[in-house]
Amino acid sequence: MSQKDYKQLEDFLIDDTFQKYCSGEDKNCILYWQQYSLNHPEQAEAILKAKRLYQLLVGNRRPVNEQLEKLKTDLQNSSVEHFVSNRFNWAKWGAVAAVLVALVSGGLWYYSQSSKVDTVLPITSIGQVYQTKNGEKKTFELGDGSTVTLNSGSRLELAADFNLESRVVRLAGEGYFQVAKNKEKPFVVQASDFDIKVLGTTFNVKSYSDEPTAEALLVEGSIEMKSKGQRENSVIIKPNQKITIYKNQGETAVQHKTNKPIASKLPIKEIAIENIPTVESNIAEIPDIAWRENRLEIVDQDFESLRRTLERWYDVDIHIQNDQLKQYRFTATFSKENITQVLSALQSVEPFKFNVYGRKITISEK
Repeated sequence: MSQKDYKQLEDFLIDDTFQKYCSGEDKNCILYWQQYSLNHPEQAEAILKAKRLYQLLVGNRRPVNEQLEKLKTDLQNSSVEHFVSNRFNWAKWGAVAAVLVALVSGGLWYYSQSSKVDTVLPITSIGQVYQTKNGEKKTFELGDGSTVTLNSGSRLELAADFNLESRVVRLAGEGYFQVAKNKEKPFVVQASDFDIKVLGTTFNVKSYSDEPTAEALLVEGSIEMKSKGQRENSVIIKPNQKITIYKNQGETAVQHKTNKPIASKLPIKEIAIENIPTVESNIAEIPDIAWRENRLEIVDQDFESLRRTLERWYDVDIHIQNDQLKQYRFTATFSKENITQVLSALQSVEPFKFNVYGRKITISEK
């Protein structure tokens, strides 16, 4: 079957090159599918949905096509009375995302009700505060011997009683944590959408208020992430796994007694888990934490998302003039380049113009 004939999400997911594109393990596949998506805009939405579904499924070691069949069978056998259709409709990804999260089990991660998770109270009294401005990164040593490196535009607040009976901190932005081991005093990172509990480990947390997702990447050890919301759940992940929480809750059509579909907000946030390919001898090669080495790694990132990254990285304000430009996607690596050099390099991938007025930059059609 030709790729332009792909109609269902599973058509993409069983394609080996598409799997490598989703996992980020082959740059040629990434570049191919980026270009393919641009050349076939009628399939762009299906490609995006298939990629997100892939991230949900990779937490299980079985082949993706086997997992798809199992998921369909599970959904057909489940008593999901509220859905208008009894069969699994791939076109309604937003309506079934929460169901997929609840059904994926037996793999590399664990999902449980909040009643089984120890409750961590929010910080009520703030002690030491560490922060970085846009365009800077800093490493701090905490009172318990742990270290944290904050990315641009980040803030870390320590509870006033930090390291007395517990070690609780609150993060807004992005931080790379190397936690000193202390079984008697668990280390807890509180963010807007989740809490992370550890004993001693190394991990990266990204939780910017203006981003549509929040992420945690585990480098070594183990962490437990507890999501926040109407139905709190916890996930335990292993080294070289990244978990992403999509902040915007979707709406699903549900069947009322009148048999008329109505909109109902899902109480569960969409969660995806992804295995990160690594070079065992050099964890710095992981794109998500390359910022610690002052390296800007862009992997299949749309221009709107990249805009926010560049604003923090270079302490500038960027305005993209129309929605079509925001959909451009890029994969690239930068280290010592300034913002003008970065934008000039991106112009070789997609056509656009930019004008720089001090710290203000305007992106427009070419």
